[in-house]
Amino acid sequence: MIALAALALLSSASPPLPAAARAHVRDVLRIETFKSAQADLNGDRKPEIFIYATGRETCGSGGCNLYVLSPTRAGYQVVLRASVAQLPIRRLESATRGWRDIGVFVAGGGAKPHEARLRFDGKRYPGNPSMAPESGNPPGEILISDTP
Repeated sequence: MIALAALALLSSASPPLPAAARAHVRDVLRIETFKSAQADLNGDRKPEIFIYATGRETCGSGGCNLYVLSPTRAGYQVVLRASVAQLPIRRLESATRGWRDIGVFVAGGGAKPHEARLRFDGKRYPGNPSMAPESGNPPGEILISDTP
């Protein structure tokens, strides 16, 4: 029974980050503690890398920093750098300008707790989820959960 539970836990875990992504997170973003996920947002069959920073230096009362890295020939490009993001983080089924929308939970600072829909503007996603419209809880998948 314990072996089955361990197998289920392993199968639901995200694949390890590619070495280049780990190096970018460590050397460019300078993040040491984080949760991560991988999911294709733009249909090119190359997963974007989601980094939810969890250290004290990257979190505040409104949430933590969230980054999405998109692979390029030269490494990775940051297409989302958001503060005040809370979990869960979802990839929504809807898309804007060819990129899937991202659902980010927002709460605190007097705001009504809700999921914000982050839409791609052609270059990047908005950096402040608290200013984005409510998602309306559309279909999507949880990429980074709020459970340990």
